[in-house]
Amino acid sequence: MKKGNHKFFISILVAIVLLVSAVFTFSSKNLWQKFMRSTDATASAVGDIIESEAAKQPLGVHFIDVGQGDSTLIRFENYNILIDCAKKAEAQNVYYYLEQLNIDHLDLAIATHPDADHIGGFAELINNAKPDLFLLPQLPTSIKKTQTEMTLINTLKTMKVKTEYAVNAKEYRFGDLLLTTYLTAQEHSDKNDYSVITHIRYKNATYLFMGDAGKTVEKELMKDKAPIQADVLKAGHHGSSKSSAANFVKYVHPRYCIFSCGLNNDYGHPHNEVLEIMKKQIIEYYRTDENGTVVIGTDGSKYIIATEKAAA
Repeated sequence: MKKGNHKFFISILVAIVLLVSAVFTFSSKNLWQKFMRSTDATASAVGDIIESEAAKQPLGVHFIDVGQGDSTLIRFENYNILIDCAKKAEAQNVYYYLEQLNIDHLDLAIATHPDADHIGGFAELINNAKPDLFLLPQLPTSIKKTQTEMTLINTLKTMKVKTEYAVNAKEYRFGDLLLTTYLTAQEHSDKNDYSVITHIRYKNATYLFMGDAGKTVEKELMKDKAPIQADVLKAGHHGSSKSSAANFVKYVHPRYCIFSCGLNNDYGHPHNEVLEIMKKQIIEYYRTDENGTVVIGTDGSKYIIATEKAAA
């Protein structure tokens, strides 16, 4: 190799090394952008949603469209709380959503229960948006841990995230927002029934998030006279008829209901029986399979609702 060519080759090599080095020294926010390359439809939806009046309210609850799974973002003033993080294959929608809102830190993250469609995306998220506190349900040893659950637990340990098991009727305050967790005190064979149930209150506005808890747990809550009445109900188990019994829905007494479910999903969620309950009780409902991402914002009194798209 001629001397001139050798110098040119060295210069090119140095440039490549510097470029690669720059890529690997990005901030955590930029580091996870490679996981956020989403479709044009998703980008457009996020842009519309975050600019909506609903999202600009003091409290904005974002029911993110993640297909057949769950992920809900609670934004209150400078606080960010995430309940569930979809399955791994759909979690890019959550990462993209948070990135567009310039969220690279969570005050609280809650895994309602260890199903992959609720916790699959948490491991990658924790590596890039470390929460101050992570809440988990405590399941009996008789229910075997899945690989997805073990990956999450190991990531929490590696990243030294403060982690707690959820406690029934425990309160957490974020400024003027009160968040309370509820969970079963009974033994169950179905891990869905160990879901961490979350209730939030801001002034006169209330929301209830049921995870995948079933009718047995709903009966427990009513028997214990749990103060879980809410204007907005995130329906249990994606609108399955295994949840949302008519008397329970009446007990909660919501004005609005959200179903997080995938388009043409194999389970038929939300089930017709549950939709009929909502209609009979005159509850306005939204479905992520038809409406896409839904935001219900409030100033503590009135509610403003924005959806990615109008239902067909």
